Amino acid sequence: MIRRFILGFMAVSIMTNIILLNAQDKQGEKKNGKFKIFFWERIRQESWDNTLSLNENISDSSAYLRLRTSIGGQWRPDKTWEVNLRLTNENRHYLAPKSDPKLKKNFDFNEVFIDLLNVKWKNPGRLPLTVTLGRQELMLGEGFLIFDGGPLDGSRSAYFNGLRLDYALKNRNNLTFFFVRQPRSDTLLPRINDKNQALLEQEEQGLGFYFSAAVKKTALEAYLFRKDTFQNGLLSEGAIHVAGGRALVPFTEKLSLTGEAALQLGTLGDNKRSGLGGYFHLDYKCGHRFPLPAQLTLGGIYLSGDDPKTARHEGWDPAFSRWPKWSDSLIYLMARETRVADWTNFISLYANLLFEPLEKVKLNLAWHQLSAPQNMPPSTLFSGSGRNRGDLLIVKIMYEINKNLAGRLIWENFNPGNFYIAGADAYNWVQFELFFRF
Repeated sequence: MIRRFILGFMAVSIMTNIILLNAQDKQGEKKNGKFKIFFWERIRQESWDNTLSLNENISDSSAYLRLRTSIGGQWRPDKTWEVNLRLTNENRHYLAPKSDPKLKKNFDFNEVFIDLLNVKWKNPGRLPLTVTLGRQELMLGEGFLIFDGGPLDGSRSAYFNGLRLDYALKNRNNLTFFFVRQPRSDTLLPRINDKNQALLEQEEQGLGFYFSAAVKKTALEAYLFRKDTFQNGLLSEGAIHVAGGRALVPFTEKLSLTGEAALQLGTLGDNKRSGLGGYFHLDYKCGHRFPLPAQLTLGGIYLSGDDPKTARHEGWDPAFSRWPKWSDSLIYLMARETRVADWTNFISLYANLLFEPLEKVKLNLAWHQLSAPQNMPPSTLFSGSGRNRGDLLIVKIMYEINKNLAGRLIWENFNPGNFYIAGADAYNWVQFELFFRF
């Protein structure tokens, strides 16, 4: 019955899309762009073993399908107003184990939730200002600190609830103000078949400014914001103030350097806290044809760790950016240290090669040498004596069949170092994805 309902839901969605698009053609609305309907379907298969335990003798392998369906609409009554709405559902079909570990059954429709619902107002009072109010996606820079508002539901959603103001200054400069509030679960808007999906361990709130400027060919960004975390049970409340900046410097048409760094100061419970984080990458566009690389990247990442010998907490807080920025598999192993996708106590030196074997096919080969600024206390997973996390190899193939259909294949292999217990086993993690949109 559930499968029939899902198939019917998708069929009605597609038919509604076709009918509305035809109606737009007849009424001439599609040409002037007043009303648009969108449909997205993502089919993702993930398989992994030993990722949580680093132990081949423990049965913790998993393989499942993730089916995410989204239907959205956009209404533009004139040049200054825009309304956006998107409904999303993601369900999983487990292959190994044979049932969802949380729901204790294999195939569940899960919930339909409002993924986007916002109003955008351009040039109020003829000012060079854009106001966006409501549930929206928010990514500033490369998503180092602000990208995902609800990490516990994975890539099912990444929305923020809040207000964004973008003020266009002279000479291609821009100043952005934002305010967001993220509850532990979606209690702000209605859901169909509510499953009380967890989005965060603790309710969070943030506000700040983000300034971007262009000096000749150099792109500069600076930001200042505050994030508050509210108490939940044994989890303490906290607050951090973050100040940082990002720069993209093109030395030549082919060679560029990008870097970002930030300082964090605040409190965690009754203790003071501080953190330091940043990254850089040097990109060289070789322009070669396959089998030679089209681009070479060398980079580094530093995210401070907490020293258990001090009362102050020195660990880096990824703020609103707990997502698989550098690895799709490591975010699960991080749950054994702190939280899922909690990028902290982390160092990487990496190299990346980009190949273009076909016009619409890209191949990425990345190697990370990983370490940690601080040791972890000895446990069943961590040695307590070493800081070498190990080596991570990532192979990623991205392909675009046409404007409506694309996909990717990712394979990650992690070989643990002495940061983990002696005899820790390597793991493999595989993801295959198809993405359909119109």
